[in-house]
Amino acid sequence: MEDTLRRFNFLAALRERKQIRRGCVEALRLYREIEVEIPQSSRMERYIQVLERRSNADPRSASKIMRLFWEGIAHSPAERPLSFREVVQIIVATECLSTPATGSDGRPRDADFIFDVISEVIPAHL
Repeated sequence: MEDTLRRFNFLAALRERKQIRRGCVEALRLYREIEVEIPQSSRMERYIQVLERRSNADPRSASKIMRLFWEGIAHSPAERPLSFREVVQIIVATECLSTPATGSDGRPRDADFIFDVISEVIPAHL
């Protein structure tokens, strides 16, 4: 019985990893589209556009989400610009929270698990 549960958790983790990866790829595709559509836009404007398009949020809501998130990380010891990886973390974490957990212990939802997948797909320089 324990072997069966372990395999189920492994499969659940693989499914969630694939879902997270798909969300990252889609966000990166949107970013690249916006970069071409609005080449004069700032990084922050692109981030907001990705958030709007990916989450179907209106511009005001997307801006508010970004502002709240930025205020949350701005209190860190060294102020730094927001990265696209962090924006994708917002999107992916929200999507993960809105879908039911497939494993009994919730392990695949560990933040490190999500961050690892995001850093494999999203370039650090964006």
